[in-house]
Amino acid sequence: MRASFLLLSAFLTAPGFAQLVINEVDYDQPGTDATEFLELKNVSDLPYPLSSLRVAMVNGEGGTPVIYRTYSAAWWPSLAPGDYFVLCGNSLATANCNDTLSPATNAIQNGATDAIVLLSMPDSTVIDQLSYEGTLPGYSEGDGTSAADDNVNTDRSIGRFPDGADSNDNDADFIVMCSTPGTANSDDISGCSVVTSVQERPAAPAFTVLSDPANALVWMRYDGPPAGDLTFEVFTLDGSLIATRTTGRTSWAWPTGGRQGCLLLVRASTAGTSVTKRIVLP
Repeated sequence: MRASFLLLSAFLTAPGFAQLVINEVDYDQPGTDATEFLELKNVSDLPYPLSSLRVAMVNGEGGTPVIYRTYSAAWWPSLAPGDYFVLCGNSLATANCNDTLSPATNAIQNGATDAIVLLSMPDSTVIDQLSYEGTLPGYSEGDGTSAADDNVNTDRSIGRFPDGADSNDNDADFIVMCSTPGTANSDDISGCSVVTSVQERPAAPAFTVLSDPANALVWMRYDGPPAGDLTFEVFTLDGSLIATRTTGRTSWAWPTGGRQGCLLLVRASTAGTSVTKRIVLP
């Protein structure tokens, strides 16, 4: 969906202290976007009065930013330090939803390139802003995040990691993650539902997958004695095989080849079992 209503440039003043941050957004789902949500977090040591907040949704299509929708309510509560506030399209399908978006479907613009801005009223001071699927000049902290929500997986979103972290650079702060509305963000996406051709067989031993601090290697360890050779495989999300090794050893360090920001599936297989883990390279 695309819409154009008010020019955002007339609505903004200088950025203020980021007491409240945009912490997580799920703006794209399979089919109709009916389970969207936006999560805010109070990252300060003081309560934040949400009744003074306005959330501005910004359409950046064509390079001319405009506000296509705003959200605010006098009844929104004072948000305690460390707490979350979730706006959602479907309160029955979204955990920890505090208020509903209107309309209930297609309320949050799909990039690229769009933005969300938090404004403190009545003076329209910018508290926080997120430009996603690219950089929308004037409406991003640093570079816009390259992390992108998708319309393939039902429980995927983009969010700050570590939870609530704000370095004033959207691209550094946001990752693709499992959706966690109203709870802390995590970079472990092994529990996300994934639509892929990569299959696994049950009753496999534990499998550990980690990236090294320099993000040059993915380290894999199969925690069980293989019956014969063990095969390690690395796939893209759609199931395309990009690396494989068959060995008698139970571990493998695979060079990532500069795939920062990618979501990968890593599988360990023996003659009778296989187990798959997901990893997002920082």
